[in-house]
Amino acid sequence: MHRHIVFDLDGTLADTLPGIATGLNRALANLGLTPHAESAVRGMIGRGARSLCAQALGYRDAQEAPPALLDKLHENFRIEYPHCWQGEASLPYPGIAGLLHELNTLGARLGILSNKPHDVTHPMVKQLFGQVEWGPIRGYTGQFPRKPAPDALLHIAEEWEVAAHEITLVGDSLYDANTAKNAGCRLILVSWGYAVLRDLEATGEPIAHTVDELRQLLINEASA
Repeated sequence: MHRHIVFDLDGTLADTLPGIATGLNRALANLGLTPHAESAVRGMIGRGARSLCAQALGYRDAQEAPPALLDKLHENFRIEYPHCWQGEASLPYPGIAGLLHELNTLGARLGILSNKPHDVTHPMVKQLFGQVEWGPIRGYTGQFPRKPAPDALLHIAEEWEVAAHEITLVGDSLYDANTAKNAGCRLILVSWGYAVLRDLEATGEPIAHTVDELRQLLINEASA
């Protein structure tokens, strides 16, 4: 059984796409810019709010976008999103809460590492999974660089006083896969999130297609 598990949030534990899309489109509307369909926003999620805004402007990443316009959109998104994620806009995937409770019962240590701003990550985790016993709940604050940089994950390993290879990262994206690779920890990917399945398959890492498969990988698979 895996004893030290760090979960991504968006697309891994919860479907947060509706709230993200609403916040982004409100921010775009505030600047007189064209909104995006949820299906388009889905592919923009994973690298943090600033990258999300850059892609909404039609750029691959924040370094390519006009700084002044990107700053305005990012600021608007940071204002709007905290009012958009509650209720039906962010829901746990079916079966996830039960799995987390089971892992608690079995003595696993659980943490959260998200590129989502921390001032949304923490209250969202507490609202969606308030009965779960968590270790670190870490969204982006600027203290550490965003995933796939390994710094925040390695800091969690230090807090838990374990080696990085003793941690299993569970995520839904290539950003999570590269974070695990950069940190030297174990990885399990889930296919129900926001990434393209063939990209996940190309990593050669274990992929859970259902919550029961994730349970089997975390609980029943022998771990080092």
